Amino acid sequence: MATDGSGVSQVVTAESPQGLALHSAGGEPNLMKRTEGPVSLEGAGRGSPALQGVFLAGAFATLLGAFVRLAPAFASVFPVNDGGLFYVFVHEIQAAHFGLPAYSSYNQAGIPFLYPPLSFYLTGFLSSLTGISVLDLVRWLPPLISVSTVPAFYLVARRLVRADLPAAAAAFSYALLPTAFDFMIVGGGLPRALGILFCLLTLYQAADLLTHGRRSHLAATAACASLTVLSHPVVAWFMAYSLPILFIFLGRSRRALWKLLAVGVAVVLLTSPWWGVSIARHGLAPLLAAFQAGSRSWSALLAPFLFLHTNELYLTLLAVFSLLGAFLCLRRGEYLLPAWLAVVFLLETRLTATYAAIPTALLAGIGYARGILPALAGTKDGPSADALNRTADLSRKGTAATIPGHWVPPLATSFFLSYLLIAAFLAAPRNALPDPQRQAMEWVRASTPAASRFVIISGIGQAGIDYVSEWFPALTERVSVATPQGYEWFPGEVFNRRWDLHAELQSCGVQDIRCLEAWAARTQSPFAYVYLVKSLPGSAETGDTRDLYESLLSSPDYDEVYSQEDVSIFASRSVP
Repeated sequence: MATDGSGVSQVVTAESPQGLALHSAGGEPNLMKRTEGPVSLEGAGRGSPALQGVFLAGAFATLLGAFVRLAPAFASVFPVNDGGLFYVFVHEIQAAHFGLPAYSSYNQAGIPFLYPPLSFYLTGFLSSLTGISVLDLVRWLPPLISVSTVPAFYLVARRLVRADLPAAAAAFSYALLPTAFDFMIVGGGLPRALGILFCLLTLYQAADLLTHGRRSHLAATAACASLTVLSHPVVAWFMAYSLPILFIFLGRSRRALWKLLAVGVAVVLLTSPWWGVSIARHGLAPLLAAFQAGSRSWSALLAPFLFLHTNELYLTLLAVFSLLGAFLCLRRGEYLLPAWLAVVFLLETRLTATYAAIPTALLAGIGYARGILPALAGTKDGPSADALNRTADLSRKGTAATIPGHWVPPLATSFFLSYLLIAAFLAAPRNALPDPQRQAMEWVRASTPAASRFVIISGIGQAGIDYVSEWFPALTERVSVATPQGYEWFPGEVFNRRWDLHAELQSCGVQDIRCLEAWAARTQSPFAYVYLVKSLPGSAETGDTRDLYESLLSSPDYDEVYSQEDVSIFASRSVP
């Protein structure tokens, strides 16, 4: 038990990781009164059970999050899914002696080098300092950074939820929520994971800034927000509209408004070396084009109500918990988190569920701690007073206190955590470019003219997960005529058109050569080679390309110049 200066000692209740309540040192326990605020880390003693519970909850959530995030990297010798574009970016920064390149050579497209570069500088610096290859860093840094977002999220949860048990439940929800890591642990998640980490730290500091207003909070908020902007453009956009939401619900005052404006000015100044050089070189058009890339699906607004916004396998427990949490918040007049979730779905056009994961996990924690657990305990507000009194008696007798209430809540919690851990492990992306594909790409680089143009038939219709098409330009230094990555920086909706062209091209994989040639003529995309994936072990997304293979093999206009079990390459006789 911990005792404060007024002689008040703490024992277990339901609103903290150990269920802390207050009772007077010499009187009867006041166990029906729950403490809504979180345990103060500043005021609690180092050995305080409250403080230990807070750290144990965060540490255990981080451990579970690390298990599901790091497992795919351990299972592969290559970055998970994509990352080829950023792999090229890092090498180009190193080649420029850590100056900022004007253009990228990826896919021989002359892409304006406008991507926020912090993660690429970090990777390049670590590679130069340690001798670890860029490829290995692109494999390991995204999941490692993603692991660090779990304790950062826990800090945010404790600030916004203001109660220990819901905050701890939210941390476990975030650790095991597929949309909180599926697009961050892949190779292409390098800048996004770093951006989310700094964004969470920004939100944590901003909550303190808006409620307490110390100068140190202003400086920390500005620093973290600047690092977010320098990490990822869409995460910066998420942060940009999330901060006003916090202002509206946490610090709606003239003083708080001036603080938030001061943060904005500081961010503009601190990031100006990057955006100033970029705009001077390329103007505003590429930046505006990048923010217009992607398309809005208004049907996505229904995703939370259909339990589709969490990408869970089988039982969508966290989706249900989050909707319950939203209902409970609305019933209590706590509008911040439901409003935040709604705004994310209104304003995001790409990977909406990824950015919705933060308010979703917060709501899921509230739904479980304030909705599910009380229902399991058979009470309106939580475990019964009798159960709490029994816990207090154990505490007075020196017996270790356990979570109060009926045995059903802890058993149910153990079941839910076990199920969510297994489901998150199974949901984690594991596709990586296999060795036969890498060997074929090495052959392309060594055996074809530098200006050669390829159509890549991987059978994966969605460009965002077509790791074969994305890695091909990086490993071969040849042109893939339909790869869309990197083209978001070109004006005129080039990215959206190439995204659609990629899907149309992949549909030819289940047809014959006539489809391929008709596509090339219609899109004015001539090619000299066909890179045909015949199988991708472990990938469920690829289609059956046998018909196209047989058509190419029997055509007098194509020669099979490279062949192995999983991939064939055909050269067009009509192109010298």
